[in-house]
Amino acid sequence: MAPRMTSPPSPSKKLVYLYLLLVFPIAATLIYVPKLNAAVQARGTDLRPTLHPAEIRDGQTALALRLAKHLAPASSNSTNNGNVAFSPVSIHGALSLVAAGARGATLDQLLAFLGAPSAAGLADFGRRIIHRVLADRAASGGPTVLFSSGIWVDVSRGGLNKAFRDVAVQSYKSSVTRTMNFTDQPGQVAEAINSWVRIATNNLIIDSNITANDIRAAGTDLLLANAVYFKAKWANPFQAYHTQPDTFHRLDGTRVQAQFMSHTMYGLHYASSVDGFKVLKLPYNHGRDDAASHARYSMYLFLPDQRQGMTNMVGAIAAGPDYLYTALPKTAVHEAITVRLPKFQIRFDWDLDSDLRLLGLSLPFSPESADLQGICDKNHHGRPTFLHKLLHKAVVKVDEDGTEAAAAVTMPSFSSGMQPPPIQFVADHPFTFFIMEERSGLIVFAGHVLDPTN
Repeated sequence: MAPRMTSPPSPSKKLVYLYLLLVFPIAATLIYVPKLNAAVQARGTDLRPTLHPAEIRDGQTALALRLAKHLAPASSNSTNNGNVAFSPVSIHGALSLVAAGARGATLDQLLAFLGAPSAAGLADFGRRIIHRVLADRAASGGPTVLFSSGIWVDVSRGGLNKAFRDVAVQSYKSSVTRTMNFTDQPGQVAEAINSWVRIATNNLIIDSNITANDIRAAGTDLLLANAVYFKAKWANPFQAYHTQPDTFHRLDGTRVQAQFMSHTMYGLHYASSVDGFKVLKLPYNHGRDDAASHARYSMYLFLPDQRQGMTNMVGAIAAGPDYLYTALPKTAVHEAITVRLPKFQIRFDWDLDSDLRLLGLSLPFSPESADLQGICDKNHHGRPTFLHKLLHKAVVKVDEDGTEAAAAVTMPSFSSGMQPPPIQFVADHPFTFFIMEERSGLIVFAGHVLDPTN
């Protein structure tokens, strides 16, 4: 899906640029906002843990499903063979951070769009997610999970509103809150941000994300960034010597040769078949520490029974969080499951602002109506306050190990006698994937694979 481009703002409009990033999958999102009008006393930020986390989780899931449906092929025989990957937790976090500086009707619309009762509730949810769901488990052999945010502000803005900065640091793990000279040193600003991106994504995104011309052309005076990096091994890895070329059937009826991983799995995996599609859960290794509070990640694969069935399948999945959680397999399959899954790597750039408007989030992007006055201190009368651009970059790589490291597993021994034939899960046509944290139900990454060779 090609990025949607919008016309540049007029020279009199100063912008805030918000950029969010994520890795293995890795994704990035940027938002531009014109200069803020006035210093407004931010509301108090009560972060006591009494603020409907389940409701906000369902709001995040609903947003993920709406975006997944919006990015899915529009018809069953689409000629678009472009893959899709994005991070709902990144996009939700970006808009939640904007909500911390929004006021009035703009805040109300953001809260409705995000499915949250209050900005304080979003902040509390963000803090819980960072410390419980997105906590790094690499030391115990589990997933490497890195989450951080950064904020860069022009010297003309006089710094961040204290309440906004406190929320950014406490709830969105802002590791950088730096004042720089955007007007006179745009190259240094761009390099500082790109360097942060490289570090935050563990060098998965190393190309230049922001240039000095971006800073100059947009009149940017504030940039907010968020990054998530995720790397994990399969609990039951595929063996590379079983990977072989085979045919993948695209939506338009054409075929390509892809590298298919193959594995017959026992006991550790979960599968179900509902409403014309199959669901397979592939758990990631959660490490040595089995504490009940620790995160458990899995990839869920959604495969339509019909080769051209993705559009209808995604429509069913996107019916709502209740349907999704009901459709997910809950009980381990004790029979053997033969899985054939193509290796794939997706790089996806997405300009979200026009799509978010289509989905109902309009006020933050309106020069006439947006109110985002709670971010910075200084008052600039006559300047519009609105989001101009929100960009998202995602990279997802799936191979035999899960990500980059191998894992040893012990296969159960067979009893004597005849064994039932394995359940077949053969992803030889377009499918959808979610990477979820099991305990919270949070969707961290999502995407559609229309052509694994693309």
